[in-house]
Amino acid sequence: MKHSITSSILLCLILLLLTPASATARDRDRKRPKDPIASSVLYPDPLPAKAEKSPRMTRCKAMSMTRKNTGRINSRYREGIDVSHYQERIDWNTVAAAGEISYVYLKATEGEDYVDRTYEYNLREARRVGLSVGAYHFYRPKVDPEVQFQNIIRNVKAENQDLVPMIDIEDRGHVSHEKFIRDLRTLIRLVEEHYGRKPLLYSYQSFYNQHLIGHFPGYHWMMAKYAETPPNLKDDTPYIMWQYTSSGRMPGIKGKIDRSCIMGDFELHELSM
Repeated sequence: MKHSITSSILLCLILLLLTPASATARDRDRKRPKDPIASSVLYPDPLPAKAEKSPRMTRCKAMSMTRKNTGRINSRYREGIDVSHYQERIDWNTVAAAGEISYVYLKATEGEDYVDRTYEYNLREARRVGLSVGAYHFYRPKVDPEVQFQNIIRNVKAENQDLVPMIDIEDRGHVSHEKFIRDLRTLIRLVEEHYGRKPLLYSYQSFYNQHLIGHFPGYHWMMAKYAETPPNLKDDTPYIMWQYTSSGRMPGIKGKIDRSCIMGDFELHELSM
């Protein structure tokens, strides 16, 4: 009997020693809080509200239609992309050779003093291969709009731009709605006065409908909704571009990219500098 008990104890000890330690590690990983930065990232409308019979191809028609270029405006295609340092070093020769896009918006600045480290390279190379290029600024509601304006004009020079600057608006920043709109108006006005052209405004469907509806009539919008059906804005504001995916692919670019298209009867030259 004693021998049997001793054998059982030894067997249990052996099994315990042989149990993989990684199981405990996996349990600890499951209990770890999500990364605070990653969990705060905003993702525009990942799923369609309903399956309608108006897929992207019918609303972004003639994506491969060949048209004559006007000055620095490449009108060959009705598709474009936006990129930043997240795409690392881009082979713009390969991008141009793929023959899929006419325009690109490059991240230039953000908030008070951030400048995207790939901006100058992407600006030079994308223009060299014949793409129409514009720059965008990521708006930070907690930063003084005049300070953000200075960051923009220090880095985005009108003579190097084919397209009007774009202001990326997708963060309320826990400020009051009144302050959010007031400061945003100030930045938009300053940019418009400096460049002599209205900036393109960027947001996504649900954010626009909740925070921006009715506030900026007369401006062109790039509107994001990652779905088969285009954005539905409650005030029926027309938008010149639809950013329809954040998971696009393009020869010459590592990883996923945002892709967009020109809507309906709009033309790219409407955004020319």
